[in-house]
Amino acid sequence: MPSQCTSIKSKKHSTIRCPNPATRGEFCAKHIKSQVRWASNKPPLTRRQTSAAITIQKFWICNGRPKARRIHGPSLYSPEMSHNDKDIYSYDPIQTIPFTYHFSYIDGNKNCWTFDLRFLLQLLHYGKELKNPYSQEGLPEATMNRLQVLAQKLRRKGIPVIYTDTNELTPEQIWNQKVLDVFLRLTALGYGVNIIWFESMTRSQHDFFYTRLWYMWNGQLRLTGQERDRIVPGHNSERSPLFRFTPKFLEHQAHDIRWRRKTTLSLMNAFLTRGQDRDTQGCGALYILTAMANACPRAGEAFPWLLDN
Repeated sequence: MPSQCTSIKSKKHSTIRCPNPATRGEFCAKHIKSQVRWASNKPPLTRRQTSAAITIQKFWICNGRPKARRIHGPSLYSPEMSHNDKDIYSYDPIQTIPFTYHFSYIDGNKNCWTFDLRFLLQLLHYGKELKNPYSQEGLPEATMNRLQVLAQKLRRKGIPVIYTDTNELTPEQIWNQKVLDVFLRLTALGYGVNIIWFESMTRSQHDFFYTRLWYMWNGQLRLTGQERDRIVPGHNSERSPLFRFTPKFLEHQAHDIRWRRKTTLSLMNAFLTRGQDRDTQGCGALYILTAMANACPRAGEAFPWLLDN
């Protein structure tokens, strides 16, 4: 008869040993991947280990906590200072917001507001202007920049920045996160662009957007080579050119709308991320907005001064 599994029962019941038989070596089939061993009694710490633990704790208090507070916001360790005590999405206490997604800021009236980062990004995804839902005031520029940095940091680590039922993202959710990244950058640069405009664009509108940007970049703006290199470094490189196709070539492509969306998003991302500073990224954002206003009627209604005469 197999011996008992040596794993803990679960993370929630870490002090209880798994009651299942060990059918996979020392572990059962359920815990063969996690392999977190159960310990009946924790061994006592030596004086050296205790000293090391105290040193690590002091380092975290002096360095780790302030850094985390700068990233996540002032109420990360002091929820009582928040003006709102409920998460607006779930209406649970703000203390239930996971550490990873905690985001708080102080407005112009010195009030501290606390949110789940995913809620703010969801507002942007559904075409809502990023305003504080309690005060209806726009988020300060510095707060928008911090929100963008935190969202990008989580994305690089493979952590979902949208609400999901599981930790595994579907291909559609991965795509939505990429779109969200680009439009969050536009918002952080001061251009409140509705994601719905992008999602509602037809195949011909995507082609017009690409063509309009191509002609702007290659003649209408009369940019010098030095200016182009500053706005989009490596724009003419063989490995990652800014424009992979000419408008004429694009006309004869039979790709579906998804291919067009990917092409458009890739072009937008290049204009917004390759610039070395905020000024050059702002130029790229304005070029994108001009092309979108002329390609998408709803964007043109919002930015009529960018329309061609």
